[in-house]
Amino acid sequence: MFIAFAFIIIQNVVSADTLKSIKYTNDSVSDFVLEKATNLLATNLQDAKEKYEDTFDIESDYSFQKYVSDKNVLQNKQYEPSDLVEFNTKNVVNKAARPYLRQAAATAFDEMTQNFNKEFWEKIYVASAYRTYQDQVRLFNEWCSTIRCARIGASEHQLGLAIDIHVATKYWYTHFASGYLDWMNENAYKYGFINTYSKGPKVDWKMKEIRHRRYVWVPFATELHEKDMSFAERVKNNEEWNNVVILSETKNLFDVN
Repeated sequence: MFIAFAFIIIQNVVSADTLKSIKYTNDSVSDFVLEKATNLLATNLQDAKEKYEDTFDIESDYSFQKYVSDKNVLQNKQYEPSDLVEFNTKNVVNKAARPYLRQAAATAFDEMTQNFNKEFWEKIYVASAYRTYQDQVRLFNEWCSTIRCARIGASEHQLGLAIDIHVATKYWYTHFASGYLDWMNENAYKYGFINTYSKGPKVDWKMKEIRHRRYVWVPFATELHEKDMSFAERVKNNEEWNNVVILSETKNLFDVN
């Protein structure tokens, strides 16, 4: 959690003008962050921890950490995010019918695709992004099984926070399973993205889907990465939620054998 808390502290005590004044090289930024984190963590770690826990929210439809599953659907099944934007396609081959994400997710995705492109000189292929309620109704009713697709009202794509991606090459599974996928697994959390369905039905209640990435905010993505946990594992591990308010009836749904 060190990285997550350091991120919160710096985000809240460093002004935009100060950040703009920094020369953006890897060394200068890392030195600046390290200095600030070192100076501030000694006195502010507890405050940062409390802020992280206070703002964490798996219940509200608009939350970046909204948890959806077959047992935990949207409060408003026809929910539509109010801050959807079209994501930047400069480093993307877009095949999504609706190339939209929520503003924060779109900004983070753009940064991730830029850095991926610098690393591999490859574009990210987007197969699917935002889906409406009606899109999910059509998808679920026409062909998709419950072990593979989310039930109606339980899709992360409807949240405007999920995107299905792969590398734009003919044999993308072969390539993605090597260096490309390794890079994504090792770096996506730095931009706030996780793979919700990474451990299979016994853990995540859905089939593994290596191309799926979901934005949850950098501190939470960092926590999951450092603990090697999927989203479902984090939710089912009730001891980890001592300081997080969860509706009691919802908590019972997660007590699965």
